[in-house]
Amino acid sequence: STRDLKMGKISEHFFRVMNAGSLAGWYKTVMGMQVSENAVHKSWTAFYPGEGVKLVFQEVSSGAKYKSNRDSCYWKIGVTVSDVDLAREKIMASGTQVSVPNQFMEVGYLCHLTDPNGFTIELLQHTFKKNFVKPVPDNSLALGQDAVIGQITTRTQDIEASLKLYRDELGMKLLSIQDISDYGFCLYFLAFTSEDPPHPEDLNSVGNREWLWQRPYTTLEIQCRPGQPCIPMQEDGEGVDHITMEVDDYDGTILSFEDPDGVQLFIEKSSA
Repeated sequence: STRDLKMGKISEHFFRVMNAGSLAGWYKTVMGMQVSENAVHKSWTAFYPGEGVKLVFQEVSSGAKYKSNRDSCYWKIGVTVSDVDLAREKIMASGTQVSVPNQFMEVGYLCHLTDPNGFTIELLQHTFKKNFVKPVPDNSLALGQDAVIGQITTRTQDIEASLKLYRDELGMKLLSIQDISDYGFCLYFLAFTSEDPPHPEDLNSVGNREWLWQRPYTTLEIQCRPGQPCIPMQEDGEGVDHITMEVDDYDGTILSFEDPDGVQLFIEKSSA
């Protein structure tokens, strides 16, 4: 394809939450993120140093509490680390429950937890269990190691419509396709990057996956589940409000819209 590859980044993942300050505090102490407060907007931002997305927690005073729903168009964030067992041990020691890690097929060594407001976090290791070499822990860091928000995971019923938007219109690059048909879904990973995976001629290659988990930037992971419902994002109470993407040379005029499955997007034109 001679498509013009646009550069950009997934810049903000914006949540509406009750007790935003205390939630941000949890991301700081338990997950080891840096946190800043915007007193004017009653919002807090949490992030790891580097190129990854920033989480923004906007205070809301009323409405329903967030409940994770496997039929929602939004699923989770993924935090990538070199040693999942160590990260889990540290998080458990702070009083948060984390599932037992396992090597999920030829996808990754991973486990899950929820933050105090009920949003799902996946811990995903840079390497498969069989290729793991234990690194030296850094006890100055909450997780004992550096971390990246490696994924924001959404869901779609129609991957072709999703790719038309994210790849063809917004200019993201498709880096990996992971067919998990045993479980009735397929995963697609996209990012704003000039990098190519190790096997660009075969995006289904298992050989692309550990490389993908080691990227310093946030990828969009889309879970395609044909025939399953996909509920759009709610607009009031607690929930994911929107995902902001900075896109160079964006030629659209509408800067706020829903993707085909109800994920709310804000587009900022980069000043680059």
